[in-house]
Amino acid sequence: MIRRHASLMEESKVNIRGGHGAARGVDFLKDGEMSGIVSMGRTTLDPGSTIGEHAHPNTEDLYLILEGHGIGILNGERFPLGPGDLFLVKAGGTHGLINDSEDPLTFLGVLTRQATTA
Repeated sequence: MIRRHASLMEESKVNIRGGHGAARGVDFLKDGEMSGIVSMGRTTLDPGSTIGEHAHPNTEDLYLILEGHGIGILNGERFPLGPGDLFLVKAGGTHGLINDSEDPLTFLGVLTRQATTA
């Protein structure tokens, strides 16, 4: 598969996962396009916007901060984030993201199926 940047559509998003404020995102991969990956995309949270803390009962999710600064939430714990930082919620955990800065916060998100054991 080859997917050119020019073919990707940026979509507006609001109140992601019970959060508040505006964001925009681009989906790079969708469910079924790569084994184990449910989705992969880039999201930009506007200043003051949040992704509400939400549960991942059967999936794992990684956020890699590309630009900007904010506050991550992982299983109720809050911590500062900046470019190059990442955090991973394992199946059964919760996470969220807060852009408490005056600049956009952009991250790459990768949502996977929970690993199964044989």
